[in-house]
Amino acid sequence: MLARASYRWLTVFVAVVLLISLSTFFRSWENSNSRYKPSLLVNSRKGPVPPAKPIIDFWAKWTKTFDKARPGIKKIEVENVASKDGSDQANGERKLSPSSLGLSDEQIYSLHKAHKKVLSQLRRSDKDLRNATAHLYSGKGIVTVAGGQYMPTAIVSLRMLRKTGSKLPVQVFLQSQKEYEPEICESVLPALNAECFVIESYLPKKSPIKVTHYQLKVMAIIFSSFQEVVFLDSDCFALRDPAELLNSEPYKSKGLVTWPDYWINTEDPVFYEIAGLGDLPPGMPARSRESGQLLVNKDPHLPSLILAAYYNVFGPDYYYPIFSQGVDGMGDKETFLAGAVVLGLPYYAVQEHLGPIGYMQSNKEFKGAAMVQYHAGDEYAALQAHNSTAAAERKKPRPFFFHANVPKMNLAQLLNLPLLFDPTVKLKNDEMPKGVRIWGPKESNMNSLGRDIEKEVWREMLDSGCELQYVFKDWKDATKVCEKGREHWKEVFEEPPKGLSGIV
Repeated sequence: MLARASYRWLTVFVAVVLLISLSTFFRSWENSNSRYKPSLLVNSRKGPVPPAKPIIDFWAKWTKTFDKARPGIKKIEVENVASKDGSDQANGERKLSPSSLGLSDEQIYSLHKAHKKVLSQLRRSDKDLRNATAHLYSGKGIVTVAGGQYMPTAIVSLRMLRKTGSKLPVQVFLQSQKEYEPEICESVLPALNAECFVIESYLPKKSPIKVTHYQLKVMAIIFSSFQEVVFLDSDCFALRDPAELLNSEPYKSKGLVTWPDYWINTEDPVFYEIAGLGDLPPGMPARSRESGQLLVNKDPHLPSLILAAYYNVFGPDYYYPIFSQGVDGMGDKETFLAGAVVLGLPYYAVQEHLGPIGYMQSNKEFKGAAMVQYHAGDEYAALQAHNSTAAAERKKPRPFFFHANVPKMNLAQLLNLPLLFDPTVKLKNDEMPKGVRIWGPKESNMNSLGRDIEKEVWREMLDSGCELQYVFKDWKDATKVCEKGREHWKEVFEEPPKGLSGIV
């Protein structure tokens, strides 16, 4: 009897082991047949790319400078948000904002004294910085910051990039080791000619300088090994190969190219006093900047990146309020232009107004969901040909970047957002609500972009999401992501969508 019981238990044990083995085999077979094949790996290393010691040492010195130049006043609170009046007509050169934070003379002087320490160190280090640029950096490439909820979006952005035919290598920066995802960083990204780096590994372990969120962007650019950088937010999609911009004017002569935001400039005029400039420098753009995309050459702009890093390190408490005064998008976006302006370095600020993309809400109000940014080279060439800034005299530049900032193109999160579905449709049981477009009708997409961008991005979201739905850390609690995504695709892109309709 005992022998029979033992035999039964042995049979059950063997069956369980066999089932587990088969499950592992089929999972492995599925992965081996995905587009992210191990054979496509650019680098088979385990773990993130180790930080370069020369860059660590370089940054450690500036960390000490920043700590010594820490502002000596209390955190700046925005009591009244700056006025955005005149944004629709904001063209040409910048004027001083009528809005002010109401800082006292003592506060302004304290900020100026701290700021001057950084400027003095930059000027003393001019020759060293030129040498550092030559020894620390080389080549051209794309830099982005991802990790956590932004990793699925970054994969979509990279897939869209490769559709342009771009061969530029990509460096993906994560804030910390906690955000590192082995399968993504060691299989998926290398197949897209991209690698993972960890920002915290470059920072001095006992440094009082901490960085997060908006502050990560400038750190990623400085820590990147590329000398010439195209920075893209993880939710910014290139519509053309960014190498076009790196190989032409105005980038080649300016070394820094920025794009406009929705709003007129709203920096507190005291910034120019704090920075030691006294007054508003001539030639600055009337519109505030939007940093979802940025071109920068560290030769000559490494000093302006360091100054931008200073503005970001002390951004949340001081410089973000000074630059934006509480206006939407307050963060790192003004710091890159400010660094160049204060140091008197060349830059090009695209003038062409961004193209708002979005949908009409149930209250009949337009809700922006994305921004189109235009070809800097097209605009620059037209300006040179006409020798005029008058928009009426120029041919409209081609669309170049599509910044899908709200909502992010994270499939699992997107499928839980009410705006993606028609609220007028009454549901029964567990039926999926009727899906709608959020970037406008197909006809509008074709007229403004020459392509149905929403359908293209959804295709990439579905392909990557269905392959990686059990891989992304951010989706560990998500269910039926692929199934729900395919249902939305069928409802919206294979049949005429019903309900709300987006507009451009």
